[in-house]
Amino acid sequence: MANLTIRHAEIKDGVSMAEILRKIGWSEKRNNMPLKEVSEPIEELIKHCNKNTEGHTMIVAVDEENRVIGFTNVHWVPFVMLGSWEGYVSDVFVSPEAGGKGAGSALIKYVMEEGEKRGCMRLMLTNGKEKPSYQKGFYKKMGWTERPKVANFVYYYREPWS
Repeated sequence: MANLTIRHAEIKDGVSMAEILRKIGWSEKRNNMPLKEVSEPIEELIKHCNKNTEGHTMIVAVDEENRVIGFTNVHWVPFVMLGSWEGYVSDVFVSPEAGGKGAGSALIKYVMEEGEKRGCMRLMLTNGKEKPSYQKGFYKKMGWTERPKVANFVYYYREPWS
């Protein structure tokens, strides 16, 4: 994509990030909520990540008109078993109209470079097997390896949006 810029998320990006989640249909519940109810928690997360840059990196991809077209969030975690740091990529989303134009690749390359600068042992993420990114082999093409022996478990304190 021509003139694509990667930068740290700003509070004002919360609305655009919420709109991207709506456009991709991530959550029926979220799509039925007022946009402000969806964007305000995102804005709070941006504030948190920007206050603690040692522990979190939230970045956006913007086009030549400074519109947010994608975003990712990474958490830098000490991992005793590795004797090092791990970067956990919790979100990677690209607006449907920007799909296939390099925003996702640019975001992931940024994360990979940041992890290397931080001396991480590895990066980790989960990818739903029904998602287009999984079906198209996006992460494998970027050099990532699917873990064959690890199940991903979650414990919910409250019902998630998705």
